[in-house]
Amino acid sequence: MPVAVRFGAGCAEILPGELGERRVLVLGFTPATALGWRERWQERLGDRLVEWIEVDDGLSSLVRCREFSARVWPLLEREPDAVLLALGGGTTLDVAKVLRCRPLEGGFDGVERALRGQADWPALALAPLWMVPTTAGTGSEVTRWATVWDTGAEPPVKRSFDEPFGWAERAYVDPVLTLSCPLAVTRDTALDALSHALESVWNRHANPVSDALALTAARRVLRTLPAALQSPDDLGLRTELAQAALEAGLAFSQTRTALAHALSYAVTLEQGLPHGLAVALWLPTAWELAVGHDARVDALLAQVFTPDAATLDNAASVSAQATRGALMLRAWLQRLGVELDPARLGITDAAQRVQVALGSVRGRNFVGAVGAASGSA
Repeated sequence: MPVAVRFGAGCAEILPGELGERRVLVLGFTPATALGWRERWQERLGDRLVEWIEVDDGLSSLVRCREFSARVWPLLEREPDAVLLALGGGTTLDVAKVLRCRPLEGGFDGVERALRGQADWPALALAPLWMVPTTAGTGSEVTRWATVWDTGAEPPVKRSFDEPFGWAERAYVDPVLTLSCPLAVTRDTALDALSHALESVWNRHANPVSDALALTAARRVLRTLPAALQSPDDLGLRTELAQAALEAGLAFSQTRTALAHALSYAVTLEQGLPHGLAVALWLPTAWELAVGHDARVDALLAQVFTPDAATLDNAASVSAQATRGALMLRAWLQRLGVELDPARLGITDAAQRVQVALGSVRGRNFVGAVGAASGSA
């Protein structure tokens, strides 16, 4: 993992000093202005700041990337050594990954064709990319991929940006910045982190390192999120969630996602449901389907809610505890107000969707899928 990670309360404050004399172009999420961050950062960056461009909330779509490219790329062409700094949630970070890829010729059309899988990537001038997440969930700062929504396709689809040049150079994971998150955003982004952890567990690409990170991250979210929603100004709890999101990001950076993500994207497009809620909708189903296919997976799932299950030496007992874990997850999510009945969201073909998803690229990463895995974020 080639990203240099800084973690801890206040770590973002050292970023201007680490820039040295380098110039910087900031993509900042819109609330940074109201929160006073923009003014403070502009003061500290001084004449090193090329420009501050606001990224409003919404999907990280091809349309938006094209619009921002018209503003960002001329500046990067003029300042080819400038750092592209992304400050915000998942949308801002993912848009920044696309915008760092400035074609030497041909404009955005070549990037769009590459993202749609219609052509190879054009020759690129890659901007140095530094990331500062303001939510605890996305993991984009430590992965090589991004979500890009193709709302111009019929039907609209999610495109995967999954390239070696998707890695950032540096990431500053500062829990202080997450204190500004509203409760709904805190919950939904933490659910995204939980999904990254669990999707790493029931994944064909898992390894001992990803397993350790994923199990720790899942437990940390389950233990911390309810308390953080009750005490949102508690920096200790925010730090725990930020650490969980980082651990989960490091885990799924090795495994990619699986069945629950494959099922979630259509729900976001159809219902406008935030990604964390859309993927959480399918987590208990994926958990239930994962049990019984792999002893490693059963052992890990048995330990998510019950660490003592690590001492079980009977396969049947481990499988039974893993099965109980799915029920415990369902109850935990319901206590947080997460909708787990697809029919109440107007989804009447849930079973059919599961079968289709199991055959998708992402679904084939799942241990319960039939056939070889190929992998996509």
